[in-house]
Parts: sequence; structure tokens; C-alpha cells
Amino acid sequence: MRWLSQWLSAGLLVQSALADELPTDHAPPSPAKYMPVLEKHSFRSPINTVNEFTGSRQVDGWDLGGSAVSHRSFVRLTAERQGQKGWIVNRNQYSEPDFSLEMELRASGGSPYLYGDGLAIWFVEAYEHLEGPVFGREDMWKGLGIFFDTFQNIDHQHHHRHPYIYAMVNDGTMHYVPDAEKKEQDASMQALPGAAENSGCSFDFRYHETRHDVSVLNHTRVHVYLKAGVIKMRVQQTFLGGESEWFDCFTMKEVKLPMTSGYFGVSSATGDLVDNHDIIHFTIRSLEGVDDPIADYDHWMTAEKQAEMLRIEEHDLRPAEALQRDYQRVLRAQAKAIKSLTVDVDKLAQQLEFQIASMDTSISVARKSVDEKSEQIKEVSEKIDSSVNDGLSEKLKEANDAVHSVRQEIEQVKKDGSGWGWPFIFLLIMFFALAGVGYNRYRKIMKSHLP
Repeated sequence: MRWLSQWLSAGLLVQSALADELPTDHAPPSPAKYMPVLEKHSFRSPINTVNEFTGSRQVDGWDLGGSAVSHRSFVRLTAERQGQKGWIVNRNQYSEPDFSLEMELRASGGSPYLYGDGLAIWFVEAYEHLEGPVFGREDMWKGLGIFFDTFQNIDHQHHHRHPYIYAMVNDGTMHYVPDAEKKEQDASMQALPGAAENSGCSFDFRYHETRHDVSVLNHTRVHVYLKAGVIKMRVQQTFLGGESEWFDCFTMKEVKLPMTSGYFGVSSATGDLVDNHDIIHFTIRSLEGVDDPIADYDHWMTAEKQAEMLRIEEHDLRPAEALQRDYQRVLRAQAKAIKSLTVDVDKLAQQLEFQIASMDTSISVARKSVDEKSEQIKEVSEKIDSSVNDGLSEKLKEANDAVHSVRQEIEQVKKDGSGWGWPFIFLLIMFFALAGVGYNRYRKIMKSHLP
């Protein structure tokens, strides 16, 4: 038995050596340090919290208003309907001097050419969101506004192509004037796009849904940071299976915010032209002690992607497990995933069944309502026909009596044989001819009014 134990020991040593030489995709090197997400100022999917009073989803630490609706995977600020305004505002005050903001949005609609109005990111002094004309928020705000403008305003002072992204700092005394319509006002009292150097860019972040390559994974990723009086923004488009290169939108220097702390929020608005404006997620990270915000963001995003890959690859065998043919962990992970998937499928089936039953009930109610309306219309039509026929019968009776009376008069004239009788008869004939013409026109008019 000694030789057997020696053989097993040697085999284990070889197995250990082979395991060390095999690639370890499941244990990637740790990324460089980065600043973590401040959860109280952020939200991400899935949004699972449900308000026990209203039954609708709600975002922890955030307030929704106007037309904004929270779904499991995104927050829809405005739907593709005219005259909507929606917003989401963080209830927690942010008091650090710098920040790194990352947001994914989806602006989409059915029209490839006509759309509007857009959305805005806010970092303002006041928590209260008052509905107004500036992408769903009040004018003369105090703080920073970053606007994603999809509607082509009449602008004679700043020539740029839409969609247009730009930033404005307002001290609470200036009006937001996106075009040159209010020329009578003092220019110093107006906040105009492009008023600050390098404060905007043209970028087609919108997707029209008639394209064949559009999916729910078409997002626009936005990265904004404020560091040492510099605001820099870059944008990137994502799609199924990949992402485009970052596009540097603007860099504003020597920025002085009119407050030392504020509240984050996002708002959107539609006018005569419409779009869906969805926020997929919104994250805030501090930049305290960070020298390079871009590198910090890249390290954080790398860690996020690696965490997602590890979650997916949990169902794969690790090298050591493959050598030992130990499938227990993978089988447990797969069994757990299958159970979760079975629960989700069962829930989806019940939800579809419930919705189909609701649709069937709605169709039945609509059909019953249509049948009732048809019966009412039929009754009204019959009443109109009856009243018209009764009226016609009465008219015919009166005409018949008149004709009978005329005949008697004619017979009397014939018997009398007076010289003026024939002219009188001629006049009577003309009178009844005119009456007949009038009666025929009356019948035509009555028929034209019948349904």
C-alpha cells in the first residue's frame, strides 16, 4: 500500500503544478484603486422597491414628480406624448467640493426628423423642484444645469447643430433664453447657450425607433466631473455587444458655483414634438484625493465590468475543479440559477395570463358598450323615421283635403258657368303646382338630414 500512497502524492503534486500553469480567467487581477459609488446619491437597476400605499415602484432616496414613472430597469421621465414634464430629485444634500457623475440615458421616438424637447441634469441649491419652462424645471435656478437639447430653437446668435449638449451656471438672477426671441431684455440678465467658452457640443445622442439596428440596449453614457473649478463632460454610445469611443463634449474652466452644497436631479419635457426620455442609472462618486478623474472613472468601470463577468462565469468550471472533476459547485450554482429562472418564468406566465384576462375583459366591456351604442343609434333612427313618416302622413292628408276642396270648387264653378271661372281655375292650378314643388323640396331636405 506504500507504493499506492506515493503514487497518489505524486499525482497531487503534478495536478497542483498544472493548475498553477493554467490561465485563471475567473480570478482577474484586482484593478487599481478607485472611489466607490455614493449610494445615497445614486440609483441603478433593478428598482425593486414598491410603495405599499400606491403600489408603484419608487427609487430609494429619490422623489419622482410630474409624468415621471419608475420601472424595474429604468425611470421614464416623459413618454412620447405632448406637453409632458417629469423629474427625479435626490433627497440627500451633497456637500463635497468635487464629484464624478455617470449617467446612462435613452432618448428615443418614432420620428426620425421631428422630436423634442430634451432633458437636463441639475446640481442646484434648492431641493424643491418647481415645474417650469426649462426642460421641466423653473427658470432662474441657482446652480449648474447640463442640457440635452433636441429641439431646434430659432437661434440667430449661436449657430450649432441639434441635438446640442451644453452647460450653464446660473446665480438665480438670469433668465434661461435658448434663442434670440427676447431681444428687448438686457443681455446680462439672460443665460444663453454657448455664453461660456467651450460649454457645449453637438452630439446625436437620440435614437429613432424605426431603424432596424435599434434595441433597448442603445444607451448614451454620460460622464461629467467637477474638479478644481473645471467641468469636463464626455459622451459615449453603447449598443448590443459593444460601445463606441468616448467623445469629448466640452471643458469649462474657472467655474464658480454659486453655492457650496446642492441637490442632484434630472428633468425632461416635451412640447408639440415628443420623445421618450429614460434614465437607466445615475451614479455619483467623490473625487476627494483623486488627481486624475478620467483614470479614476476607467478603473471604476473596469471593476464594474469584471464584477459582471464574474457573476456570469460563476457557472463555469475553474481549472482546479476541472482537473479533479469536481462539478458540485457548478451544479449548485446552475441549480440555483435554474430555480430562480423557473420562478421568474412562472411569475411572467402568471403576469401574462393576468394581463390577457384583463385585456379580454376590456374587449368584452368595449364590445358591450359598442353594442349598446348601436342599439341607441338604431332607436334614435327609428324615432326619426317614425316622426318623419308621421309628419309626411299629416302633410299628405292636408294636401288631399285641399285637393278635394278644390275639386268641389271647380265643380261648382262648372255648374255656375260664370265667365271668370276658368281664370280662377288656372290660378288654383298654379298655386297647387308651386305647393307641390315646395313639398318635394321639403322631402329632399328631410331625407338629407336622416342618418
